[in-house]
Formats: sequence, C-alpha cells, structure tokens
Amino acid sequence: AARAAQAARAAAAARALAQAQARAEALSRAKADEECETCPCRRNMLISRSASPQAAQHILDAQAAGQPRVLTLDKNPANVAARRSAATSRLPTMPGMDRDEYPPATFAEGGATASVRHVSRSDNRSAGGQMTSQLAGLPDGCRITVMVVP
Repeated sequence: AARAAQAARAAAAARALAQAQARAEALSRAKADEECETCPCRRNMLISRSASPQAAQHILDAQAAGQPRVLTLDKNPANVAARRSAATSRLPTMPGMDRDEYPPATFAEGGATASVRHVSRSDNRSAGGQMTSQLAGLPDGCRITVMVVP
C-alpha cells in the first residue's frame, strides 16, 4: 500500500511537472521584450557576482549556452521538488558542495534540461538568499529576467 501511494505521488508530480513545462514553453515563445498579456508581472532579478561568484558565473555560462534569461515563476512545492530532482539527479553530491541549477527549480523552465554544476555551499546559499528576497510576494506566472551584476 505504501509503494502504491508513493507511485501515485510520483505520477502526480510528473503530471504537474509536464503541465508546468508546457506552460513555460508557451510563455517562453514570447520575446523577452514583448508584453505578455497573461503574465501577472515582469521583474528583474539581480544576482551579485561579488556575493556569489560561482553561482553568478554559472548563470552567465548557462545563458551563453542557450538557457533562457527570462524565466517563469512557479513556486508550487510539488513542481519545485520534481524539477529539482530531475535536474540534480544527473550529478552526484560532493562533500561541502551544493548542486547549483540554472534555471533554478523555482522556475517553470528548470528541470531535466537545466544546467547543473557543483558550487560551494556558502556561494549557493548566498545566491539562493538573493533570489528569495527578490521573489518574495510575487505571484506564480511572473516573468523574471535573471541578470548578474557586480
């Protein structure tokens, strides 16, 4: 019974992830500088290179490799967990290091196709804190442009 319940939860999370990714793909087709009629808001999220140099470099490298700059906020805990698992399962853990993902799991564009690399735990937590403070109170669906600043 416990295995059946776990399988049902995994299937539900997979469906939710697929729906979130489909929505993200639809929103991403709009150019970054165009207005999105269905988006509740648009914001910039600034990550400080001086506070989080490794995470900032990962953002720049991932964007240069084709990952999107404009992301769609989706803070649903089940969706975030599914995307984080899909992204980080490809990279083993290392002592003292975090697995940094871009796009982050908090965004619909994150997940299996995200760029993932090891960064120091303190660097990753600093970048996460910067994100959390800037995203506080914003609704799901908000379009966020991720930028690295000095």
